Amino acid sequence: MNGHRPPTNGEYHMSNGIQRDGASSASQDIAPKGERLPQKPSVAFSDHEQGHTNGRPSDIPLRHSTPPHAPASRSQQPPLEILQLISKDSYLPLAALVGRSAQSCWNSLSILLEELASIHVSDHVGESSKPPPSGQTNNQSKANLEKKDKLLQFANEQKANFIKLLVLLQWSRDVDDVSKTISINYWLMTRRQAYWDVIASLALIKQDSAGFQVPNPDLKTAAEILSKGKTVEMPTLGYIPQRDLSSKQMLHVLKSLNQLLSIRLAMSDNLPPPLQNFHIHDGRATFVIPNEFEMDVSVLDNSPGSQFRMVDFRFAFTPAPSISDGMRSEIENFANSNIERDGLPGCYLFLQELILSYKLAEHYKQAIELTRTQWAGNLRVELIRRTLVVQYWSKRQTAKSWVEIGIASGHDKSQNSENLPHLDVRWIRYGQLIASPMLSTTQSVLNLEEILRQVVAQDSTLLLDDIYDNLNSTPLFANGDLSLEQSISATCPEECALTIQLSHSSQIDLGIDWVTGSFVISPVTERSERLQYEINRAHGVGGEIVSKLLNFRCSVSESAISAAMLATNWEVLRTFRFSQSEIKSLFGGPVARLNSFRKPRWSSDYFVTISHTHNGDQWWLMHRTKFIGSSGQGQFQVVRSQQMKVTHKLSPAYFDRLSEYTTGVITLRRNAEYLKERNHTHDLPPFPDFEDGYKLPELSFRLTGSQQTSSILDTKSKDDDHRTMVNVRFGGVDPATNMTTVIGKIHLDGNAGISKYLDKSTLDPDVSLNFSDQSATIRVETSITEAAIPTILDKAVHLKNMISTVQEIRRLPGITLKSVSKSGFSVYYYSAPSKELSVQVSFRDSGQAPQLMFFPREENPHSLLAEKYSDTLVFDQHPFEIRIHNFLTSLIMTYPLALYLHNLQKNYGQAVKTDSGLTSTETGPQLRVHILVRTAQHFAIQYFTNKNHYSKDGAPESQTSLVARLEILPHVDHGSKKPMWLVRAAMEEFQAYSRPSFSSTSLRLKLRQGVFSRTETPTKWLTLDTAAACLADNPEPLLQEIHNLITNFVNEQSTTQVGEVAPAKADAQKASTGGVSNGNIKSKGQPRAAGKMQAPAAIPNGAVKPPPQRVNNPAGRAFPGKSQMKSNAPNNQDNPITLD
Repeated sequence: MNGHRPPTNGEYHMSNGIQRDGASSASQDIAPKGERLPQKPSVAFSDHEQGHTNGRPSDIPLRHSTPPHAPASRSQQPPLEILQLISKDSYLPLAALVGRSAQSCWNSLSILLEELASIHVSDHVGESSKPPPSGQTNNQSKANLEKKDKLLQFANEQKANFIKLLVLLQWSRDVDDVSKTISINYWLMTRRQAYWDVIASLALIKQDSAGFQVPNPDLKTAAEILSKGKTVEMPTLGYIPQRDLSSKQMLHVLKSLNQLLSIRLAMSDNLPPPLQNFHIHDGRATFVIPNEFEMDVSVLDNSPGSQFRMVDFRFAFTPAPSISDGMRSEIENFANSNIERDGLPGCYLFLQELILSYKLAEHYKQAIELTRTQWAGNLRVELIRRTLVVQYWSKRQTAKSWVEIGIASGHDKSQNSENLPHLDVRWIRYGQLIASPMLSTTQSVLNLEEILRQVVAQDSTLLLDDIYDNLNSTPLFANGDLSLEQSISATCPEECALTIQLSHSSQIDLGIDWVTGSFVISPVTERSERLQYEINRAHGVGGEIVSKLLNFRCSVSESAISAAMLATNWEVLRTFRFSQSEIKSLFGGPVARLNSFRKPRWSSDYFVTISHTHNGDQWWLMHRTKFIGSSGQGQFQVVRSQQMKVTHKLSPAYFDRLSEYTTGVITLRRNAEYLKERNHTHDLPPFPDFEDGYKLPELSFRLTGSQQTSSILDTKSKDDDHRTMVNVRFGGVDPATNMTTVIGKIHLDGNAGISKYLDKSTLDPDVSLNFSDQSATIRVETSITEAAIPTILDKAVHLKNMISTVQEIRRLPGITLKSVSKSGFSVYYYSAPSKELSVQVSFRDSGQAPQLMFFPREENPHSLLAEKYSDTLVFDQHPFEIRIHNFLTSLIMTYPLALYLHNLQKNYGQAVKTDSGLTSTETGPQLRVHILVRTAQHFAIQYFTNKNHYSKDGAPESQTSLVARLEILPHVDHGSKKPMWLVRAAMEEFQAYSRPSFSSTSLRLKLRQGVFSRTETPTKWLTLDTAAACLADNPEPLLQEIHNLITNFVNEQSTTQVGEVAPAKADAQKASTGGVSNGNIKSKGQPRAAGKMQAPAAIPNGAVKPPPQRVNNPAGRAFPGKSQMKSNAPNNQDNPITLD
């Protein structure tokens, strides 16, 4: 202590330089306080070794000696109040000091390491330098030496700090003694300061006494007076000294004066109101004028004409000026003169004017003192006549404001009804007089600073009121999005403040420095310092400052958004800028800040813009619609915009949710545009606001029963019952791939019974079925720039077709599902002990006809209809489930007919003839049969014979000639409603046929009499005069009867032709094999039965009208609406007929 070096090598310093050894220290530490025993010194000193050490007498032991600890007497103990001058509560805990020192050392070391790392030291050593004997490189470069110097300097500074810490650690062991020492030292310092103050006061008195006028001493007279007690030079006048009054006399005089004063004051009628408050005592009347003065008056005698005389007066306000005796006597003389002239009212007016002058002078004195102390440089004081002008906030760049304190005459009765002078305070703000300021001035205590504080407080309140009103008129504060709180006070300017909320978690306090008038913003940051500088430069108070505050709010919000964006994967479009015209047209007004962002994988057409205006923050989802000119300038469209509420915390999680929201909006909008481009009716409800727990709407449209996507969107089915509603919603974004997930949900008509046929191998991985609510969910991952509707439609149509196919198969009797897959299905439609017939349908890409394969291939009679069935499944306009139903029912209905035609063709060696061509193989010399398949339910049978003749060279030749042409059409009986086949002769009224249906009229008549108009009963078909109809499940009797009739006719004609053809080798009935019989009864022409009505509806109901074909194409014939069966003229029967 006291400047000694710290202990080293085990040395231990005691307070005030006294040291002790280790033994004594240990023993003394163990002993409790107040019980330490005195110890004798261990070393004796000689006389020549005695002296003073550190200012102490020589009897105090030096170090390595044990100090004596004799108990001190009570007189040697310092007073308790001296020892408690410094409280122990003000001490800093040693642990905290050590922790802070260690933390400071660590911080300094970190900064040092960063500085050393920034200094680059080259490893190259000059050629002239030689390595030292140690072999190490002696790098003496400037950078290396600088690093070493910094390291050494840091070590020295930290060493000094830790030495001080060690000293404090030693002091802490004797904290009680150290505390006492500090308290005593502080007391000694105060005493020393008192001594110096006394010396300074004496020196000042000595300096002032140089001007005192002291007369020269008269030593002669003084010696005479001291020796004799009198002097001759001072003669006496011989007056008889008056005897002092006794106490009784004095009391009598005072009572007389009191009585006289009471009578005279009671009889006075000209006393002003302020002097009507008085009391009489001790021979005087004391008038008390509050906050001004007190005056004592009396009279000299009891005569009625004697005047009052002022005995004494006192100031009734503070601080009261000190008045010398001479000045007091002068004031009493003037007061008595006014009493003699005007009585007590005149004396009152004089004293009041005097008091007001003293008060004004005191205010001026205080103003001058303020300009020299706290208000220095911000206050201007000027005394003009009897008016004190104090201008405050003199350095502020606005109009001037000041306070005037003066003596009012009292003639304005509105302010003072007594017409008496008084001290008045006026406030002029920005050059305009404030009519009635709320100034609370205490006349008894003169305090100009308090008046200034009240004026400044009210001025600050008016300034903040103006800012408050302007801020409160903006939408952000008017709607309560941001809070605005004002603290006002009429007397304390420090309490005047305006708390402005800037965002969800930040706010600023706007106050006014009551001395300088400058705006003060807290908390203090670099940005707020800049704002404070700008608003203090503003000349306008309300609008300009409010504009800067709102711009500051925009800046704070922009910084918060930018900081949150850095933690996300939003991309900042730094180079993109809107033009001023675009800003005005898109955002509707001036914008303080504007920033644009885009998500990865978004197209360049979409981006999000965040605007910061005085009305709030708002995000805009923008879409660049098209480009104009070669510069690539685009027109922009606002897709979605929303105000960013202050209640939302602008965190990275907020903008991640905004990313998902905007991506969902873009995805749904892109899919809606896809449907709109194809003129398909859809419904997309308005998007909800971006809030917590928002739910984007679903895009809904109707799905028809068509198979291809193009036909789904372009074809409008008339049957709404076969439509299915599809709901498409946004399913989120995959953060790994940035691909959007779109989920489509459709309603299914199936039940849980078909679930066993639809497993994972049958369905797509992205398709899931839920038979509990009869719905299917389709998930599609696509880019945000692509519409997911086509993929959803393909999958939905495929799933719907698959389910409807399985349902139709399970619903139809006689149809057994063999297998179902993604590309098609296979069913059994005919089962017998000997064979099973099946068909496999394989669907191809969109727009292509499906492939049909009938099994077994060689024996299945429906192989003739494969191409026609395939075309029907594609070009039929009915929904897919109806097409499948018609196809499967057609297989069952046409099987008997197809089987018979297949056997007929097989026996007579005629291959399948289609509309594209005919391929036939001759099986007999007489009759050949051609089968034509025009549609899946429309057939034609043509019978031909070969006519033999000889050519010019004598070689025999064969010429094909037509015998008969028949048509088979579907027909429905009106009574039984059962499906039937209608067989009739080929129509001859069409231009497509230039030849008759029969080779001869006799064949026509024979077919009509034997089949179409047959009257024999019972028959297995329905006769219709010009046609016949049979049940669909039993067409063989009718067709076989017609076949036998034609065969017999051909055989009869062949026997009558001599030299043209050889006789038939066998009977026609023997030629029919393979299940084709010759019929039952040979038809003969018979008249019609009496009373039997021929069905006028020879035209079958429900005949399929094939599409129009070109001329001379037999497949293009259609059944006419009105026609008559007419045969050709006889002269046409011998015309040559070619193959149809």
